[in-house]
Amino acid sequence: MIDLLPAPAVCIQLGQRLRALRLLRNLGQAELAARAGCSLSAVRRLEAQGQGSLELVVRVAQALQAAEGLGMLFELPALTSIAQAEALAGSPSRRRASRRTAGAPK
Repeated sequence: MIDLLPAPAVCIQLGQRLRALRLLRNLGQAELAARAGCSLSAVRRLEAQGQGSLELVVRVAQALQAAEGLGMLFELPALTSIAQAEALAGSPSRRRASRRTAGAPK
């Protein structure tokens, strides 16, 4: 369902999840910031607006012991052949462009 939301809404939703996980771990924002090696304002902005660098997200996820979920973020599908990839993509078979012969009109 998250792929149907606009990017800012996804960021806000992830910030809300971050806050819920932090509270579940019984951590204050200041303690999380210290564990993640970032500023308190960065944690507040990440929770409230879903704004922060990718490095900040990784640091906070590691501090919350939730970095395992990041492994699937840009995971490539396991494919065994080019034919299988083409079948999944619904693309036609690969074809080469024909060569032009010398002196042929362009």
